[in-house]
Amino acid sequence: DKLNEALSLEAKFQPKLQLPVSSQDGHEVTVGIRDGSAHVLRSLKIWYDLPSEVLFVAANLMDRFLTKMKVRPKHMACISIASFQLACVAVCSDSNNVCENSDTTVSVPTAEDILAISQCRCSRGDLFRMQSVIAAKTGVSAAGGRPVTAYVFLQIFHELLARAGTEIYARAINAYELCQRLEVIVCDAACSSLRPSIVSLVLLCCQLDSVVASLRPAPSRQEVTTLVTLIGQLQTHCRISERLFYSCHSIVLDILARYDAESQLPHRQRLIWRLSQRTRRHLRPTQRLVTTLATIDEHRSLSRLGHQRRRRSGDGSSSEEEWAGVNWNSLLWHRRVSHS
Repeated sequence: DKLNEALSLEAKFQPKLQLPVSSQDGHEVTVGIRDGSAHVLRSLKIWYDLPSEVLFVAANLMDRFLTKMKVRPKHMACISIASFQLACVAVCSDSNNVCENSDTTVSVPTAEDILAISQCRCSRGDLFRMQSVIAAKTGVSAAGGRPVTAYVFLQIFHELLARAGTEIYARAINAYELCQRLEVIVCDAACSSLRPSIVSLVLLCCQLDSVVASLRPAPSRQEVTTLVTLIGQLQTHCRISERLFYSCHSIVLDILARYDAESQLPHRQRLIWRLSQRTRRHLRPTQRLVTTLATIDEHRSLSRLGHQRRRRSGDGSSSEEEWAGVNWNSLLWHRRVSHS
């Protein structure tokens, strides 16, 4: 049974972070630094279009390493990137060096590429040395091996509830959206030390609470009761007490509320990319960066206008009439283009 196997290994891969909120001397890794590194991992996962499990494995390795080792903030970039590289090896196939993401095949990023894109300012040798240290401290082989994470339990719970044949669950739950919300939760240190099984089950309940009431046509009382009974059986099987369940429930609700509020805020400033020369050389070429308009010669345009003015000067028209036909907006636009 997948659920029993995952429950037996849950404690082995459970981080126990005790990070300070702030550091007086600046030599301690704080909650904010850890969350920032987790969001960098999520950005790399999105950039390379890798499976979601890469993020969960990388975050688990990073948190377990921080549980056992006291590190300085300046080393967090190398630690997070090394965890990401180990997660890619663990999740993706070693035989053909590819990842199966939905119906597409995605190449595993190389160490050089990750170092260039992430700009973590460490060498290739530093990255490999950090990988070996993390693998030794977390008990994960550098050649592969996946820890049990909240993503594993979410897949098991989703499969069990979908197999139960409840129509209300199929209508209310979107697997992709559920996974995206779990990614947001994992990036928050408040849930890093909670049992993965509790986090996954609470997320399912939160999603059902927010969606079931808005279903049309509304589900019957019998359907809702059946679904609640199934979730209660999962809670009992996983030995999750009511106190732990509601404690985790409040934390998850707070994280999701902040995430939903941020997603609804309007963008108040333009996105600016600041790239180094080394990063630019590794970026993918795009036709959108190639100009399609030729540079306009400003002096030639002005001389042509002056010639036309001299030709009109003999017909007795006033200066106001001569310049009335000049398109000033066009001239100003030409000047901007030529100076740029």
